Amino acid sequence: MSDYKTKFAARIGAAGLKYFNASELLARTSARNKFGTANSKPPEKLCDNIIPTIIVLDALREHLGKSISLVSIYRSEAYNQASSDKTMGYTGRAKTSQHMAFTAIDFKVSGMDCTEVEKILKEWSNSGKMSHSPVLFERKAEKVSAGTIPFGELPRLWKLGPFGVWFAFKGYIHAYPSENFTHIDTRGMTSKMSE
Repeated sequence: MSDYKTKFAARIGAAGLKYFNASELLARTSARNKFGTANSKPPEKLCDNIIPTIIVLDALREHLGKSISLVSIYRSEAYNQASSDKTMGYTGRAKTSQHMAFTAIDFKVSGMDCTEVEKILKEWSNSGKMSHSPVLFERKAEKVSAGTIPFGELPRLWKLGPFGVWFAFKGYIHAYPSENFTHIDTRGMTSKMSE
């Protein structure tokens, strides 16, 4: 196993996930998009960014009792923006997508409509539902050609102690019924912006 994968696996393993692992979070990083552009692994400096998002998703899996498949996680800028028309970019993808900051996950829940999933996550976000991380994570901003990817203050750390940190997430949650997947990110601010 490469040094990168070993470090990433150790970091994700320390997050105490019940249902997801580091390999799943990196599974799509060798993919090619419909234009043939290859994706890549997230830069090491961004590896903590996914921790609050996957912790919330792990809690959702526990809550629902249904399997969750991860559709899209990290996207390199080249992979995200690739197009047959270089002036246009990849239609439908935000030029400052949270996927490029490694804070976002698109996913499907087995046997559930994505709009139902969206409703649950929005209720959690609006109610200030707390999540726990056994490790302190440090979020890093990411700059791409279109500018700095929107990044707020959160996850707000409510209690830090010898047993980790509690946080309430703020981010963008959106259902995509045409393909029945849901987007979640922990960009640190509630937003109606595109992913």
